Amino acid sequence: MLHDEAYKVRAKAMSYEPASDTQFDKLLSSISVNEILKDIYIEPSSPDAFTLAKRYGYRPYIIERYLHILGYDETLELLKSFEEFKKRPAILCNYIRIECRYLKQRLADLGFTIEDITWCPHCFMVSSAPQAPTIGSTHEYLKGYYYVYRDASSLIPPLILNPQLGSIALDLCAAPGGKSVHMLLLMSDQGLLVANDISTRRVVSLLSHFIRMGLHSYVVLNEDGIELPKKLKTKFDYVLVDAPCSAEGGIMFDPSRKTKTSIKDLAYLVEREIKLLLAGIELAKEGGRIVYTTCSIAPEENEYVITKVLQLIDYIKVEPPLFNYWSNGIQSFHRLEFEPSTKNCIRVWPHKHSMEGYFICSLRKL
Repeated sequence: MLHDEAYKVRAKAMSYEPASDTQFDKLLSSISVNEILKDIYIEPSSPDAFTLAKRYGYRPYIIERYLHILGYDETLELLKSFEEFKKRPAILCNYIRIECRYLKQRLADLGFTIEDITWCPHCFMVSSAPQAPTIGSTHEYLKGYYYVYRDASSLIPPLILNPQLGSIALDLCAAPGGKSVHMLLLMSDQGLLVANDISTRRVVSLLSHFIRMGLHSYVVLNEDGIELPKKLKTKFDYVLVDAPCSAEGGIMFDPSRKTKTSIKDLAYLVEREIKLLLAGIELAKEGGRIVYTTCSIAPEENEYVITKVLQLIDYIKVEPPLFNYWSNGIQSFHRLEFEPSTKNCIRVWPHKHSMEGYFICSLRKL
């Protein structure tokens, strides 16, 4: 699965064995889910929260949060945007295998309406599709000429991370593989990408995409990302932490997310997200770039996580992203005040940007 060059990089860079890191263990043990729950707990008190929660089918605490952040009118816009969202898949052209203009023409010949995504090179939006084939069942797809994303928001984190040709990069929570594929293409499939995921079932999907698209410069691991610093001595130039989350930004794709996550469930998710980000930072080189991202619009999973990490360690900083065509991170919510630098993070709002809700934050290890 590896080119000769990638194999040499792998042999030189990888050290996959237990590593003693009591300081990291102490850091992890200092994180308390009960303290997190105390911090983030919000009691729905507004009549509007209960009225809108009943009308749209949400847990009231989620609506209470939206009202605090956005106010009534904009909360209504957000809720309506989830209900009326126009789903438009995005595709990333595998420009190593095919010239993208030829791919675009071949898909147009099949009846797809394809539009350029101006902020993402080699990326297209599928505005309309024929009854058959689907965008994920064409011969071009099976030949590995492109990867399909349910929404263009997923394309942003790898672009902000921007791994360079010949670098050593890590995708800590990599499955099903869209961001890993994007990272490898940004690296021109040269250097080394370590793609890790805790789920054995999802790792199979991840590997199948690498094979389908003819990529080579990767190693796949099946580990708990939080524990990886204890097993892997390698330090990385670039680290992506696409943390498992409540997926609250993707309610248009999965309406069950309106009620799936209780406030206590959310506290456990946040605990894991903080630990995953700390693990990603631990695995980065000094001067390395880390991008933290979720498909959630909940500040508890985003600005709160960044703030807690900045309070726990002093060798990391938030830096302005390479670009931001969306919104900035928020500075406060309810009784929580976030670190001022979280304003440099990116927020994608469905009602403002007609995209899946996302959060992206670029950090630098000092």
